[in-house]
Amino acid sequence: MQFTIRTYYRLEFLPPLVSFVSETARCLGATPKEITELAMASEEAGIHIIERYPNDGFEEQFEVLCEFEDDCLRVVFSNMGLPVDPGALPRYEADQPEETIDGLGLFLIEKLVDHFEFVNQGRAGWRTLLVKRLAQPKPFTGQAVAAASAAPPGQERLRVMEAEPQHIPGIVELAYRNYGYSYSKELFYYADQLQGAIADGRVRSYVAVNPAGRVVGQMAILVSSESAEVAEYGALMVQPEYRRSMGLVQLLKAVARGAKGPDGPALGEANLVTTHVQSQKVCSLFDFAPMALKLSVHDRARFVKLAEDSDDQRETLLHAVTVTRPVAPVRLQVPDCHAEITQRLFANAGLTLEIAEPASGLPEQTQVRLETHAESALAVLSLTQPGQDLTAVLRRQLFDLEADGIKTLFVRVPGWLAQPADLEQQARAQRLFFSGWLVESPERWWLLYTRLYAQRFDFARIQLCDPVAIELQTYVEHRFQESVLS
Repeated sequence: MQFTIRTYYRLEFLPPLVSFVSETARCLGATPKEITELAMASEEAGIHIIERYPNDGFEEQFEVLCEFEDDCLRVVFSNMGLPVDPGALPRYEADQPEETIDGLGLFLIEKLVDHFEFVNQGRAGWRTLLVKRLAQPKPFTGQAVAAASAAPPGQERLRVMEAEPQHIPGIVELAYRNYGYSYSKELFYYADQLQGAIADGRVRSYVAVNPAGRVVGQMAILVSSESAEVAEYGALMVQPEYRRSMGLVQLLKAVARGAKGPDGPALGEANLVTTHVQSQKVCSLFDFAPMALKLSVHDRARFVKLAEDSDDQRETLLHAVTVTRPVAPVRLQVPDCHAEITQRLFANAGLTLEIAEPASGLPEQTQVRLETHAESALAVLSLTQPGQDLTAVLRRQLFDLEADGIKTLFVRVPGWLAQPADLEQQARAQRLFFSGWLVESPERWWLLYTRLYAQRFDFARIQLCDPVAIELQTYVEHRFQESVLS
């Protein structure tokens, strides 16, 4: 039994190749763990071949063959790239990870499959061979009859429950099948870390399981590290063929019940992608209200089998909150120029805002906390204590971050502490512009400013469906134009 695909020596065409291998394995009865391992090994093998091809990758194609025999799936990559010298291949050493990082990909392949080798084919090029023995391969006798009698995925009855240890591999697979390896919440790619987070209460995961016991949907409540009274609703992932299943409504209801229980948080938050509006519509069921726009956070995630417009602009997230139980009025310092939009946002969210009188007596020194995410070219600068030297601190920090190649900077100003009287003027002088409010706890909110480096940003590419979110987008765009373009 053989299956074949051909593709170009280009990294952008790697996801279909990986999906081909993993879907072939699934059809042959591979377990979720085996599918994940084959997908990861195939991706690393593909990267090794593509990166060694000497030209731009469009002159020729290479072939991937999946062959099933004696309970083993053989994945054969045939290519005409640079010759391989097996004796000179980089070797990864766990006790010297930084010095031997070039060999990590091949090291992973060896660990993920049962057999791995390079085969010299002379004038026919090279073959990269991966062999994986399947624990429970699917018997194919009578398969056509069984398939004909099975209910379509969208009509299957799904069971919804809190995730248990046996569901963890299915959740990890679900993350891959929805996003490839582009999902920003890396926790969902590591079974052991996810299981630990569920066990200690940092994550409450709810899953939808089909009659065959396969995890086909998942959504989670992730407790904030800053306050137990705030939790993020997110990580909604659904197998593509089940995206129209009515059973997923039960999954959303289960999450809502879990969030509104007596031990649930007072506030829920969500960071919703804006390259499409599906997740925004889902969160409207939880009465989420927009509070901020996190512009240009990271490169766009790839949503598998979800139609999207071609767009290379970095992902913008809509930060939204929902009130799950009554909270006391919020008292914050708000710059006069942003008082009206701030009142609008808090009132729309069902929160009572009291704007405090400007406070005096700033300390001499500004205290800051800096988080950098090099892989996303993102930095978050939190002013844990604004001081009299704020202008100098901002100028120095912004200069260093630009030199480090940061593309997006978020500056968080504590709304519960005294602020410089000329905060807005200082922000504009550094090309920082108002972007909304971020929740830390029911009584603590961060005033968000943004600085964009080395990128063109088009607000028209942001997709929103909530009227107040659109109003916020318009306001932020005007502040961007005033601070950056004028």
